[in-house]
Amino acid sequence: MNTLLHTPEEFMRAAIAAARNSVTRAAGGPFGACIVRDGQILSVSSNHVLANHDPTAHAEVMAIRRACDKLRYHLLEGAEIYSTTEPCPMCFASIHWARCKRIYYGTSIADVDALGFNEMSLSNFQMRELGGSPVEIVPDFLRDECLELLNFWSGLESRRTY
Repeated sequence: MNTLLHTPEEFMRAAIAAARNSVTRAAGGPFGACIVRDGQILSVSSNHVLANHDPTAHAEVMAIRRACDKLRYHLLEGAEIYSTTEPCPMCFASIHWARCKRIYYGTSIADVDALGFNEMSLSNFQMRELGGSPVEIVPDFLRDECLELLNFWSGLESRRTY
């Protein structure tokens, strides 16, 4: 996807759209991610835990895999990732290892924990501090729109937590 968008809001909305599409197909939870570098989208993905029968198929990991595959390179230096929800410890570590520059996220780990997802209560700020990561963190980005996504998912009969 070589789409050039113009604002951080549009990048987050691409992640939200991917997540909404995924939950309507019961592919995974209400999570989406968009990876951008130099104003260009490298990848957009959603959660595929249920569709792939893979507990590691989180939106951020899927987006990293796709971006690296597209670039045919294992690092994403200078890239930013837009995630509808604060990345879990696995995803934060993956973002760190991929050398992404910055994370923007909408809702918090606590928000999805309250919905019944099996979350660990380590915030990205705690992980950054404990691990000495240089990743910049921008919380609550388009929070209301990301909360709306969680509410949309909550209203689906096909919703499943894991």
